[in-house]
Amino acid sequence: MENLYIQQLEAFGRTLPNIDVVESRLPSEVFEIITNEIENPSKELEQYNKNLLGHVKEEYSLNHIKDEIEEYFIQIAQQWTQNNPGVLESSEEVRKATKWDFMLEDIWVNKQKKYEFNPMHLHSGVLSFVIYVKIPYDLEEENKVFPDTTGGESHTSKFYFAYSDILGRQRQLTLPVDKSWEGVMIMFPAALNHGVNPFYTSDEYRITVSGNMAIKVHE
Repeated sequence: MENLYIQQLEAFGRTLPNIDVVESRLPSEVFEIITNEIENPSKELEQYNKNLLGHVKEEYSLNHIKDEIEEYFIQIAQQWTQNNPGVLESSEEVRKATKWDFMLEDIWVNKQKKYEFNPMHLHSGVLSFVIYVKIPYDLEEENKVFPDTTGGESHTSKFYFAYSDILGRQRQLTLPVDKSWEGVMIMFPAALNHGVNPFYTSDEYRITVSGNMAIKVHE
C-alpha cells in the first residue's frame, strides 16, 4: 500500500513572480556618441561626485548629450514595462497621471580606478541603467586575488544586486562582468539596491555610464 502511494505522488516546482532586469547591447551609433563624448568631450565635463555616493574620484555629467540619445533609453524602458506589467502602474505617481511617458532624467560617466568602489545604494527616478564601456581586467585574474573566500565565489570587480528573498533573507546576485560586456546595458528598478566592488589587477580605468529614467506626466 505504501509503494502504491509513492507511485501516485506528484510534485512539481512553481516559479514565483519576480521583477526582471533587462539587458541590451547598445546600437553602434548610440555607443559611439557616448564613447566619443568620454574620449573627446565637446565641452569641459562637469564633476558629478556631489550627486553620487560612489567612492570614485572621477565621475562626470553627460547630461548635455541627453537629447541625442534619449529615444533609445525610452524604448528600452518601455520594453522593461512590457516585461514587468503592472509594476510601475502601481506607483502613486503613475496612478494619478492620465497620460505619461518616460524621460531620461540624468546620465553620467564613472571612471573607476583600481581599489575604488561603489557602495551599496539605490537611485532616484523609476528605472536606472548601467552601460559597460571599458572593462580593463581579465575576470579570471580578478577571481584569483581572493580565491579562498567562504562560499567559493570571488566578489572582486563584480557588480551586484542586493535584495530580500521570499523568506526575508538578504541575498546578493553578482554579475560576472568582463570584456565581453563592453557595449552592453542593464536596466533595472531604481529602488533596487546595487553596488560595485573594487578591482585589483589593472592600472587602467574601468569605465561605465549610469543614468536614471523618470516619469514625465502630460497635462
